[in-house]
Amino acid sequence: MTKRRVRRIRNTGLMRVLRLEVGGYDHNFSYVLMDGGEAALIDPTGSWEMIRRTLVSEGASHIRYILITHGHVDHFGALDAVERTFPDAEICGHPENPAARRKLADGEVLPLGGTSIETLFTPGHSRDSVCYLCGGTALFTGDTLFVDCVGFARKPESMYSSLNRIAGLSGDITIYPGHDYGRVPCRTLAEEKRENPYLNCRTLEAFKIQLKELV
Repeated sequence: MTKRRVRRIRNTGLMRVLRLEVGGYDHNFSYVLMDGGEAALIDPTGSWEMIRRTLVSEGASHIRYILITHGHVDHFGALDAVERTFPDAEICGHPENPAARRKLADGEVLPLGGTSIETLFTPGHSRDSVCYLCGGTALFTGDTLFVDCVGFARKPESMYSSLNRIAGLSGDITIYPGHDYGRVPCRTLAEEKRENPYLNCRTLEAFKIQLKELV
């Protein structure tokens, strides 16, 4: 069995991003975002014990938000345990996400320490898919966008529109997906636009044809 690991993948100013290889349903990632003594936990799933140990070792004593990218249970399988440990944390997500206690609006901004988290509605994989743009530098994409690939598109038209929205963001932003499906765990949006064929479809029809490559 592959040893589960934690990677400290960004330390810019006060903001820190930790990637947790939690296992879960299928090579899931959970993330911890920390800034100014506050923390947000993104898609808590897989090994709760690993998440708990990481929060303790990193001194994350105050979880302000639990952010869920969409309502598929493999992305919040550890939510009950997290909620018992941090009962004051706000569980945030799309209005149609039944696990979310705080229903976010598209474009809503959440303060965290000295940074902010912007909510971007990105339907396509599911109606309640959300990406979270943190500090203008880190985008947590759930099952909308992976390295080299995209999530299964239940609504190709919606997914195509959502990917175009993401593609319009700054190329310096780092993409942090919900699963480890690519050649590397994360990379910049500029790299993704060069390498990911699903971001290089000029028309919806070309995108639908490309989707046939998904297995």
